[in-house]
Amino acid sequence: MRYLPLDAITPEMMLARPIFNTDGKVLLSSGMKLLPKYLERLREMGYEHLYVYEPGEEKVDFTAPISDKTLSEAMLSVKDSFAKAHLRQHLNLKQVTSVIDYLIDEILQNPAVLYNLMDLKNHDNYYFLHSINVAVISTMIARNLGLARDKVKELSMGALLHDLGMVCVDPAILLKDRPLQQKEKGEITEHPKFGFDLLRNEPGLSIFVAHTAYQHHERLDGSGYPRGLSGDEIHLYGRIVAVADSFEAMTSHRAYRKPYWSHEALAELKKEAGVKYDPEVVQAMVDSAAVYPIGSVVRLNTGEEAVVVDVTATKLTIQFSSGPRINGIYEMAADSELRIEERLS
Repeated sequence: MRYLPLDAITPEMMLARPIFNTDGKVLLSSGMKLLPKYLERLREMGYEHLYVYEPGEEKVDFTAPISDKTLSEAMLSVKDSFAKAHLRQHLNLKQVTSVIDYLIDEILQNPAVLYNLMDLKNHDNYYFLHSINVAVISTMIARNLGLARDKVKELSMGALLHDLGMVCVDPAILLKDRPLQQKEKGEITEHPKFGFDLLRNEPGLSIFVAHTAYQHHERLDGSGYPRGLSGDEIHLYGRIVAVADSFEAMTSHRAYRKPYWSHEALAELKKEAGVKYDPEVVQAMVDSAAVYPIGSVVRLNTGEEAVVVDVTATKLTIQFSSGPRINGIYEMAADSELRIEERLS
C-alpha cells in the first residue's frame, strides 16, 4: 500500500482506504479499481493523494487510531453540528457524546497505535475531517499525558468542536485559493470567539469545552489570538488542541501551499516548544505520531526504496519496492543498520 498523488496513480491500481462523503457514507470502497473516470471525478472534487495498492500486492491491514465505522459516524456528527450551529440551533449532544465515547475507547484500548493517517480531505469535507483528526490527536496526547478519562472526554469534545465558530465566517473567505489578505485574516481570527459564544450556551455542555474552542489559537508567548493569552492563562485543553490543530493543519493540503511531511511538522513543533507551544504537550505529540506514516514511500541508506506498511509505538515495518529484496518485508529496530534517509511520497 502506498500514498500517492493522483498523477502517479495508474488505472490498474486499487483503492486501499475508503473515501467518505460529507454524510459519513462511503463514496468509494476499499478495493475499488481506480478507473480513469473515478480518478477524474476525484480530481474535480479536490482530492490530490490516495492510498493505493496494485494487483497481486498483498493488502496490508491498516492500523488506524479509530475504526472506519467510528470515522463515518464522526463525519455525520460533525457535519450535523456545523449545520445546527449555522442555524443557531442546539447541538445533538447525545450524538456527539456517543461518537466521543467510541473514539476514546478505541484509542485508549490500543496504547501502541500512533497517529499515522495522511491527508485525504477535499474542499467539501476539509473542516469536518480536520475536526475529527484534531480530536483523535488531542485524545492521543491526553492518553500520553496520563489524563483521567473524564478530563479526556471534556478535551476530546472541545477538540471535535473547536472550529465550530467557522460557521460565522463568510464562506467566500474559506474557499479562497490564495493566502488571505489582512482584512480576511481579521475575520478568521474571530472564529475562536464565535465558537465560544455558540458552545457556552449549549445546555449540558461543560464550559471547559467552550474555552477549548476559545483558546486553541492562543500561544504561550502571547502571540496568538483572539485574546493574546500567555503561559498559564491558557488552559491545558487549549494548549493541547493548539498543538494538535497546528500539526493537522501543517500536514494538510491547501490550495495555496504544499503540506508538510509528518517529520517536518513535528520538527516545527519541537522548534517552537517553550515559545509558542507547551513543551510537555509537544513531547506527548511527538510520542503520539508516526514520523513515517503507513503508505510513506522512502529511500533507505542502502539506496533501496521501500513502503512503510505498519507502524506502532514499538516497531516500523517496511516492504522493499526496489532492489534485490523487492517485495520483502523488514521490521526495523532502533539498532538496525538499515535506516530511512528520505521520504519520497
